[in-house]
Amino acid sequence: MSREVNLLTGDIKGSLVKMSLPLMGISFIQMTYNMVDTIWLGRLSTEAVAAVGICSFFIWFANAVVLIS
Repeated sequence: MSREVNLLTGDIKGSLVKMSLPLMGISFIQMTYNMVDTIWLGRLSTEAVAAVGICSFFIWFANAVVLIS
């Protein structure tokens, strides 16, 4: 059941909201996952939280480089 939507006609605000809602939902889920992960690691040790924080930066940077390329 394929539906074609012409984004060149109609209300631009409505189209932008419909396109951005899934991205906002996934961002919220990812933030929640990261927060729970940090809380869980915080119960282990501060070194674990620091290690994940350092690794997360490098993963974020690698993703940025891949997306730019």
